[in-house]
Order: sequence, then structure tokens, then C-alpha cells
Amino acid sequence: MRSYRSPEVVRTFDELRKKLEDHGGYSEFCWFAREYPRCYRFHMDGADFRLRTIHALMTAIYGELSRAAASDSTGRLFGVSVSDARVLRIYWDFESYLSEISASLDLLARIVGPAFRQDSPPSFSKLAKRKDSHPLVLLFRKAERLWVGRLKDYRDCFVHYTPVDTQLSVSLTKFDSRRELRAKLPVNPNVRDILGFRYTQRVELLAYAISVHKRMSSFDKAIATAVWRLHREGFFPLRTERLFFLGQRYRQESEAAGMKSVNINGQPPELGSR
Repeated sequence: MRSYRSPEVVRTFDELRKKLEDHGGYSEFCWFAREYPRCYRFHMDGADFRLRTIHALMTAIYGELSRAAASDSTGRLFGVSVSDARVLRIYWDFESYLSEISASLDLLARIVGPAFRQDSPPSFSKLAKRKDSHPLVLLFRKAERLWVGRLKDYRDCFVHYTPVDTQLSVSLTKFDSRRELRAKLPVNPNVRDILGFRYTQRVELLAYAISVHKRMSSFDKAIATAVWRLHREGFFPLRTERLFFLGQRYRQESEAAGMKSVNINGQPPELGSR
């Protein structure tokens, strides 16, 4: 976990809330400015946890494979690899990491909603597709182009279609005077088919995850800076009411009636029950 500093967006909204909570007409905004940034922090902390777990597992595997490579007395060993429960955990955590970052991005779209007089879409992609030149929309659009689109391609592929492979491994490969630890990641996730995946030395799981973390941190700071600037200029918040329940989904009564989550005694339903 971070040691310990909240995301810049959370800190900025805390400052806004403290500044406006004694002014009339901002009560709903102040509730919003407290609650939703904390939801955002929850997912950012989740992403941070997953990345640290991946890094720790890769570090342990690197030490083990380095010792195995060093024991080669011939000097001709090109590479060594491992395929065990730790490797599975790396890929499980990587999928969770992508999902946590994606959730954080969608929450950011909701958090900046008070910058618009009318209801704004509560998802990253929809906000990035707005046609206007609002400074926050421009930041979302730029992030979509530079790195978020790619991240969502990976998330959609691995969460909805297929894992990276069915026989996963982490390898330590010798390149001239250096060795490189690699957990493979396809360069073409949109093919969404294990047999169609291609791999290159340019793309590796941990390196990619770290680059996403850096991008997300920069984006968080840029959004926080833009919101504070808009506030100083008198353009944030523009909307102070109707900030909750945006994007809420409703089920038809007949559908909701068929959903069974607890038994009459309050216990969860048994596995296999209908």
C-alpha cells in the first residue's frame, strides 16, 4: 500500500469540501465531494495492492530462477522458467489490477460531473466521447488516446473472452550480457483468441502494469489540477444538486422478483439452489 498519501483528486475534493461546507447551497455537493472520491480511493488502493503483489511474486521468482541459471556450469543455458501457483496468481492479480484501474477511471468521470451544468455520463469512455472542448473532457480524451484505450482492450479480452494462455509460465531469458524476467502479454488483445495472440520483447506484463500505474498517477494529478483551476475561475462546481443516483439501473419487477439472495432465515442460499 502507499505510505500513505491519498490520490490527488481525493485531496483536492477534501479541500473543496472544507472550503464550501460553511457556504449555503453546497450541502449536497459537500456530501458528494466526500463520498465519491473515497470510492475512487478504494479502487486506487485496490490497484496499488494488486501491483505490489505482482511485483513481490515476480521478485521471488527472479531470485529463484537466477540461482538456477547461476548453477549452470556450461554457460550455455539460454533461459529457465517456472510454471506454478505463483504464476497463476500473477495473472489473476493482473486481471484484477486492470479491473481496479478501469473502475477508478469510471469513478473519475462521475467525480468531475459537477463541472457540467447538465448531467454528464458516469463512465470514462462516454465522457471522453463528448464533442465539446471542456478542459476536463480534453484530458479524458487525451488519456483515452494515449493509454486508456489499450488498457480497456486488455481488460475486455481477459475478463470477457480468454486468459493469456492455458499453460502460463514466467521465464528468465539470457540476452548477451543481461538476463530478463518475463511474464508474457500479447500485443494484440483485440484478437480475443489464444491461438491468435502474438508476443514480442517490447511487451511484458510487469513492465506494462508499472507503466499503467505511472500513467494513472499522472492522470490523477492532471484532473486534480484542472478541477482546482476551474474552481478558482468560478467554474467548479457548476452543478450542486442531483449529484447522486446518476446512471442508476432499474430492473423490471418481474425480473427482480425472480432474484433470490437470502433464505427466509437470513442465511445465504445453498450452492446449486435455484
